[in-house]
Amino acid sequence: MLRVALILGFLAYASAYVCSKDACATVRCANVAEAECTSGGGKFVANGGYCGCCDACRQQLAEGDSCMSMVLLGVSMKAECAPGLHCDPKTLKCVQGFGGLLLSRRDDAPCAAALLKAQNGPSLLGAPTPSCDGEGYYQPKQCQGSQCYCVSKNGKEISGYTANVWEAQQMTCQCARDQAEYMASGLIGKFFYCTSDGSYQTYQCQGDVCFCADTNGVKMDHSPSVHISQVTKLNCKTGF
Repeated sequence: MLRVALILGFLAYASAYVCSKDACATVRCANVAEAECTSGGGKFVANGGYCGCCDACRQQLAEGDSCMSMVLLGVSMKAECAPGLHCDPKTLKCVQGFGGLLLSRRDDAPCAAALLKAQNGPSLLGAPTPSCDGEGYYQPKQCQGSQCYCVSKNGKEISGYTANVWEAQQMTCQCARDQAEYMASGLIGKFFYCTSDGSYQTYQCQGDVCFCADTNGVKMDHSPSVHISQVTKLNCKTGF
């Protein structure tokens, strides 16, 4: 319980923190020597410290090291996963790879470009670190501070679908994205049944026929079908 309370406190702090334009005027920077930093296994980052005011020496976290501070407070000012590793949002540990990005697409896809900028630019407390798919586009669910929300593949927020980060373990945003893309196509006639966090409801309907669906809105094998007026009789959560 104490651990959860501390995490929530950090999240609230990070989401509320904003660097003012005059932040550097009151900051006294510690002397960070590049040679000393790199010889100790760190990475020297010019203007990588508090609000981009000071130089920083970032500890390079090894595979398996905890990267919880990176998730809670945005891009960490003092530590980051070493090159070739990324912070796994599920285990909160540094793991191999670049978050599933295809290297040939990293530089020109919108999320990949934002991710590289976040990893290599100045560390700002509370700055969001985007979550990218295998082609370098934005994952449907993104989180910043204490809130998670749904976005398009190019990172534009889809309004109306949010959740507290500690309640978003099952949040997929796939329904919200599919619906937004369908509406943008100009097509009409298809209905999407989404939850308040943008995930697919456990049931979906085509016309006046409803059935149990998986997390992608696809009809599950052996699911019974009922008239839309009888949809409440579907026991999709408990089996059928």
